[in-house]
Amino acid sequence: PNLTYIPVLSKADDNWQGKRGYVQQAIVDDVENLAAYQAYVCGLPDMVNDAQKVFIENGLAEDEIFSDAFTFALR
Repeated sequence: PNLTYIPVLSKADDNWQGKRGYVQQAIVDDVENLAAYQAYVCGLPDMVNDAQKVFIENGLAEDEIFSDAFTFALR
């Protein structure tokens, strides 16, 4: 009951009827102030870094952001 799932696609074809863009922007578009929230972010390093920046700019405390940036190693 305390969770709402809203898919957001940064790359979608013309048939997609849902939200488009970056998920971090979709969140701040829907939530005016993030001060009462926590964020759990995983993905490519650029996305994780941008999400942290956007969330902090919108009231989320830095110590309420938990992240795992994907890294890649050669086989």
